[in-house]
This record gives sequence, C-alpha cells and structure tokens, in this order.
Amino acid sequence: MIQYSIMKKGTGTKVSHYQLGKEIGKGGFGTVYQGMDTETGRFVAVKQVNTADVPKETLESIHIEIKLLKKLQHDNIVRYYDSIETGKTFNIVLEFVENGSLSDIIVKFGTFSESLAVMYISQVLHGLDYLHTQGVIHRDIKGANILTTKNGLVKLADFGVAIGEDSAGGADGAVGTPYWMAPEIIELAGATTKCDIWSVGCVVLS
Repeated sequence: MIQYSIMKKGTGTKVSHYQLGKEIGKGGFGTVYQGMDTETGRFVAVKQVNTADVPKETLESIHIEIKLLKKLQHDNIVRYYDSIETGKTFNIVLEFVENGSLSDIIVKFGTFSESLAVMYISQVLHGLDYLHTQGVIHRDIKGANILTTKNGLVKLADFGVAIGEDSAGGADGAVGTPYWMAPEIIELAGATTKCDIWSVGCVVLS
C-alpha cells in the first residue's frame, strides 16, 4: 500500500506513522534508518531513497523489489511491512534485524568457529531453498546481506538485484558483487540458482 506524508530533515523525521532514528546503513541510492512504528511500538528498518537523485530505471527496480518482497514469507528472509512515498523520497519499511550483518559481526568479534559458521550457513541455505522454490534468484549473497537477530536467527536481505528464474539471462550484465559472483554471471552466460550457492561458498571462505 502506498501512502503519502510530509517529511522533515534529519533524525527524528516522521514518515507516516514511522518515526526515524539513527542511520544504520548506506548504499549507492539509499540510506537505511532504524525506525519505530508509533502505532504499535514495533522497531523497523526504513530504507529511504531520494527520488530526485536516482534514474528512472533504479526506481523501477525498487518497485520490482517491493513486489518480490511482498510475496516472500519465511523465517530466514527479512520481512516486508510497508511502502511510503513522499514528494521527494520513497521509503521501504522492513523488519529490523538488531545484530546487523555477518560482516559486521566478524569485524566486532573475529573469525567464527566452525560450529557457528555451520549454524549460520545452514540457515542461509534454508532461506535460499525457499527462494529457489519460489523461482527467485537472489544474485547478491554476501556477508553484508546476511543479517542476524540477537538470538542467532539468520535473515537474507537486500533483494535489489533479485530476479525470477523465468527472466534470468545475461542481457542485464554482471549483476552482484564481484568477489562473491559466480563465473557464469561474470561471463554473461545467465544467472541460475547455482549462482547463489557459489556465492554461499564465497561467504564461507571470506
């Protein structure tokens, strides 16, 4: 559901009934804030994109991402809640995963033990198995896109370059992140579900 509201600048901004807090992430076209649903008290993550700064193709891909997220319901997938459009920004409201990414955790605590790595990766594979059953290829599996809760539950995130198997091909270029990218994607041979599994192997090694 698309809603409209008036934005203010900076931390403390209110987007519809979501109060924005501190910045928790930043990408090429958007910034992610911790937020709170003022109607329920639930904490959320709000991915905010300035529509004036991004090309039309990027906005179209954001709408495709939202359409995809709406149909995904699994414990190991970040949950979608809402979309809110203002005069200058587009906001995607997602589940807040409090411990951040596996990349963040490694920086803070160092290399994982083998047993902990197995626990995390088994959950990643459960999430991917669900995605692939739904006909979805993630195409950007890496430590930064694998989030964890305070109880160690893994959530796959960032579906900005995800694609359906029926539309996968090489025409859209080498999409993903180079160090975790399968050879067939680099060679523009087309993405398959096997490409996500290659990326999981790269996560283990990295």
